[in-house]
Amino acid sequence: MRTIGYIMAYAAGLLCCANAAGGGEFHKRSDFGLFGGTSYYLGDINPRKQFYAPGISVGALLKHNFNEHHCLRASAYYGSFKGNDLDFKNAFQQDRQQNFSTSLIDLHIGYEFNFLPFTFNREHPTAHTPYIFFGLGYAVILKSTVNDINSGHMTIPFGAGYKYQINPAIGVGCEWGMRKTFTDKIDGVVNPGTYAVGHNNDWCSFIGIFITFRIFEESFACPAYTQPIRYK
Repeated sequence: MRTIGYIMAYAAGLLCCANAAGGGEFHKRSDFGLFGGTSYYLGDINPRKQFYAPGISVGALLKHNFNEHHCLRASAYYGSFKGNDLDFKNAFQQDRQQNFSTSLIDLHIGYEFNFLPFTFNREHPTAHTPYIFFGLGYAVILKSTVNDINSGHMTIPFGAGYKYQINPAIGVGCEWGMRKTFTDKIDGVVNPGTYAVGHNNDWCSFIGIFITFRIFEESFACPAYTQPIRYK
């Protein structure tokens, strides 16, 4: 049992002190934020028109900043999407007359890279940088006029943004992200003969602004570094 205790103490020390910075201090640098903007769709009904039929998008995001350039992010966004063949002038769509309305929750976790050094300490209370992100996600359909739509599907999120730290506690920014979906049924139109995962036509996009609040900004001494655990 003593051996197990030593192993557990050693593992805890590694987890704590791997994040330590000089003097055994553990720096918590995380941000919680709220997002608001618009969402739109690209697919069989709308193959290329950006910002077509924009819907409402709101959400929340959480970021953990490892250092000035690297960040782990997670988010949950609500988006509404719609399309109508009659909005387009080509004869095929005017004859098909397909339309849809879908709302979903987009969940994703990913990596964010800051192009400029983005500082987090009180000696540098303001910072700004453009950034890019990518990751893996999952979309949950909440409501749709499409009868045979999948209840959920995997996505590949990626995009770019700009963020500015107003003060040590509050930041703002804007972001434009795309979601490559793994379904061709968001709009209710499936291209014949293209059912393979890599050949679907449905994409979702979220664009908007966000505000973030610094949480766990303070530093504290790592107990495993300063106060070794003793076993009797």
